[in-house]
Amino acid sequence: MSKRPAFLAIAIAATMALFFFRTLFAIEPLEESVEQKYDVGANATLSVANTDGSIRIYAAETPQISVQAIKKAYTSERLRKIVVDVKATQNSVAITTSFPPRKNVISDRSGTVDYIIVVPLTTRMTQLELVNGELLVEGLRGGSATAHLVNGWMCGHNCFGDLNLNLETGRIDLAYDWWENDTFAIKASSTRGNVRAILPSDAAVTLNAAALEGRISNGFDPKVRDGDVVHSISTVIGADAETTISLEARRGNIRIDKMNY
Repeated sequence: MSKRPAFLAIAIAATMALFFFRTLFAIEPLEESVEQKYDVGANATLSVANTDGSIRIYAAETPQISVQAIKKAYTSERLRKIVVDVKATQNSVAITTSFPPRKNVISDRSGTVDYIIVVPLTTRMTQLELVNGELLVEGLRGGSATAHLVNGWMCGHNCFGDLNLNLETGRIDLAYDWWENDTFAIKASSTRGNVRAILPSDAAVTLNAAALEGRISNGFDPKVRDGDVVHSISTVIGADAETTISLEARRGNIRIDKMNY
């Protein structure tokens, strides 16, 4: 008698049990939240390194950097082994995230850390690194941010300071609810994924965009029709432009939307 049917039955049962086990834990993940505040100077630097989860940074009129880290995992052991390390001085805050190693393909591989960070308006974010998840920078005024995301969604929202956003796979959104004409530069580059910029109708910018294997739609150029294929543009929007925005999508499309108040 062949042993193959029995082996297949055992394999199927094990797979179903593993699926049920993970689904059970996925319903109610364990969570732990830690929050700290650090007094810093107006030109302090910030760096954050994370693997899975999110990094959300909000600039505000505050003399502190406030860090909330929300850890999640399916088991208490793995939750305990996720380590958030913060090194802080008056001039800098550096945050690193350590996840426990994965023993084998069927071991618990769960674990995320979501960061919610409030910083002074002029903070210089020297390096924001995330492997999988969402990365947001909002509200900078004279500060700067350099960010790299491997897979997921990243966004710069109402930032009137230098931004350098680099994405490997996913989507980049750049959005402004209003415009302040000032001297700063925005760079947003995607290797595989789309890039979208939403600018107010009164924006004044020097705009450069290149979609190497995709196409560009530009709401500020009424001469371009829907069927036209545009791979690159270099233009000036508005009067007395002091801001430069550079967009690149190597394998994806670029969309520039004009927002009317």
